[in-house]
Amino acid sequence: MVAARQPPAPEGDLVLDAAEPVITAEIAGVPLRLRVDLDQQDSIELNPAAAARLPVTWENGFAMDVGRVRLESRVAAAELHVAGRTLLSRVSEHGRDCCTGVDGAIGSDLLPYASVRWRRADAPPATGTLPLPLEADPSKGLSARSDVEGLRLRFALAQPISVGTAAAGAILARLWQGRWSGTAGHITLAFGVSRPARSIAFARPAVLAGFRFDQLQVRISDFAGDEKLPVDPSRAEDVVISHRLSRQQAWPAVTIGADRLSRCTEIVYYAVPRSLALRCAFDGP
Repeated sequence: MVAARQPPAPEGDLVLDAAEPVITAEIAGVPLRLRVDLDQQDSIELNPAAAARLPVTWENGFAMDVGRVRLESRVAAAELHVAGRTLLSRVSEHGRDCCTGVDGAIGSDLLPYASVRWRRADAPPATGTLPLPLEADPSKGLSARSDVEGLRLRFALAQPISVGTAAAGAILARLWQGRWSGTAGHITLAFGVSRPARSIAFARPAVLAGFRFDQLQVRISDFAGDEKLPVDPSRAEDVVISHRLSRQQAWPAVTIGADRLSRCTEIVYYAVPRSLALRCAFDGP
């Protein structure tokens, strides 16, 4: 949208309360309260009411798929002023509130700090520290490799429970002998979008990011690609109604939520090299 400006080298350390990781910043001269997240994409996401306050020129942006719900967006270039520094940033809004109690959300990789720390006073004592190199993707945000081939790990303190995409559920069900547990329901994702989900229980549970998973909530129709989820045993009295959905690209990813991250006394994002350190009460191998 505008010519790129060389960003300043990151410096300093930002310490946040993991229960309320909020900073005050100015965007285009307007003071805003922003939640600092690990699962943001490559722009500062604003609630529509906050976006309307900015004296900026909006343009049509790329649509975002939250599962199979497509949200159109507006984007704008704006100066972000935080910690005495000014950076050229991109802001976006998708027609729905992204955040409650604040004006928007910003990723730790969009801030000028060398490190960002989320600390939780009520977490159990840490049993170890797990370092994880991070990679950035414009549409999927920050993620780390897992010990499972092809499976990515994302981290979201604001998401109550850990959840996997359909492709992730299929892969883990094969490796860990997974079967459906309970009936299908729904899970609330970004922007309040509700998606079908169901729990998979594993006969051979294993560890992701240091946490044991006996079962995992799976978004049963999102980003499956060619991967196949478990099939319930059929009964003679069952009536099967088939509903064919268009195929989405496979995205094998598990988002680690607050059900595990609440056990971390400290989570540290390092800008150079881009990485994460989890200091948590882990389950072990």
